[in-house]
Amino acid sequence: MADLSSAEMSNQFASSLHVVRREIENALDHASVQLDTYSSDGSEETIRAFLEEIRQLRGTFKMLDFRAGERLCEEITETTRRTLSDGISDKMLEASTQAVVYLKRYIEFIIAGQEVAPSLLIPTINIVRRERGEKALPEGYFFLNNLRPKLPHPARSENRTVAYRRVRQMLQLGLLGLIRSNGKRGPLQVLTRAVDRIEQAARSSHSWVFWEVVSGALEALQQDEFEVTPQRIALIGQLDRLVRQLQASDGGAFNEAPTDALLKEFLYLIALAQPDSERLSLLQDSFQLKSHVRERELRVSRNDLSGPDQSALVSFARALQDEIEALKDIIDRSQRNPDLAAEDSELIERLERISDTLIMVDMNPTAELADGVIRQLRNGNLDIERLADDIIRIEQDVHAIIQSNHLKGEQIIDPVTLKEANIAVVSEAVTALVMVKRAVAAYVDSGDKLHVKNVGKSLRDVSGAVVFLEKKLLRDMLLELEEFVEHQVMDARVAPSAQDMDAFADAVTAVEYYLDTYDSPSSGGEDALRMAEESMVHLRSGHVAN
Repeated sequence: MADLSSAEMSNQFASSLHVVRREIENALDHASVQLDTYSSDGSEETIRAFLEEIRQLRGTFKMLDFRAGERLCEEITETTRRTLSDGISDKMLEASTQAVVYLKRYIEFIIAGQEVAPSLLIPTINIVRRERGEKALPEGYFFLNNLRPKLPHPARSENRTVAYRRVRQMLQLGLLGLIRSNGKRGPLQVLTRAVDRIEQAARSSHSWVFWEVVSGALEALQQDEFEVTPQRIALIGQLDRLVRQLQASDGGAFNEAPTDALLKEFLYLIALAQPDSERLSLLQDSFQLKSHVRERELRVSRNDLSGPDQSALVSFARALQDEIEALKDIIDRSQRNPDLAAEDSELIERLERISDTLIMVDMNPTAELADGVIRQLRNGNLDIERLADDIIRIEQDVHAIIQSNHLKGEQIIDPVTLKEANIAVVSEAVTALVMVKRAVAAYVDSGDKLHVKNVGKSLRDVSGAVVFLEKKLLRDMLLELEEFVEHQVMDARVAPSAQDMDAFADAVTAVEYYLDTYDSPSSGGEDALRMAEESMVHLRSGHVAN
């Protein structure tokens, strides 16, 4: 295994992934469309087109060394191929759909800097494998680590006598409690007591490391963040066979270490644990697991993976933004021309729709803000400027969820949410700049100023967005570009020179490039900013000349 921390490997993977992100997303989108089409027409040609997209994804994942994604694509291909002649079952269609959705979200998590691990895709892989009757892969299947650590062995126990029958009874009692879902604390404590007795008896034997790891794994499972899943219960259940062998050999089986595969599964649980005890801390040090992602973070990603669909959240947020944008236009019109001021009833009606939608998705603090505006409107004591400020606050809350999997209003922004909000801002800014470039190109071709009528506003909006990114230099640059459009294009009697328009387009392109690589480790972003600044120097000199 490479001598890299989990964070370093994650950053390297994110960097590589960014290069082919668009291709992966397009392939996943096309695969999803093929599945939808197949569910309607049942055409074998459609499912073959779906498989072609999956094969291409497999090749990309192989290039990126994304083993879990590659394996999931292999499983889908093999299961579909075997069942194609008899028609794809509804369960397989559902499993394939889940696989496509989860792969897309997993990629989004990596790009957003959210903690992930290949084990998140294991349940989906196993659903696909089950459709062709294959045995499930274990949770730690993709976990790679040294299984021969320099772990200090304790002194040999003077009394290695163990009442194996009693230990097995305790083990089975604990397992039964977990299977029956009688909570986890009691059953795990019983299991821990049983395994601790075996660990003490195993000291100085070939199998001691294994039993020490099992003891640590049971400690890990007792942490609040851990869920005792059926797969983990099945793993613990394999201990009964080992204890039975010890009982049959009267301890002789201690000289035969259990398989590395079984050791790895229990070690994976230790890798996920918070090192809150001397045993866990020592094991993580000895096996070099200190930098591994923890169950606490994976639980968030696991819930997000099966949570609301990302595209649905984006659609919801943008629909709500359209409603807010219409409200802002009404307020703007009222400020510019009092004779065209909207009736309070119209404002209240729109705010009530916004509030009801926010409540529906449990964004209660933001909904309360809208309700407060409604109350003041009904009392007739709301200043129009105060109204505009409150609407902007509501819009900011909605904007922050565009690429977040959480629809709840939070008082404290955690790093993951902040990262996702940054990505949302950047995405919207890049889209706006693309539209600006198209508008400017149309103006250059035709000379018609109507093409660039809204360019200044778009640049101003993007300048406001980058404030969120704490990039003052970038904001000032965008405002200068806005000023150029307003004064040198819209208000001027003579069109700018071709050189000036080229410099303007170069600056916009450079800013777009910088923002598009904002969430990438690429070093090209700063070079793009320097190019933008050089273009601005040309525009400034042109202003002086004019």
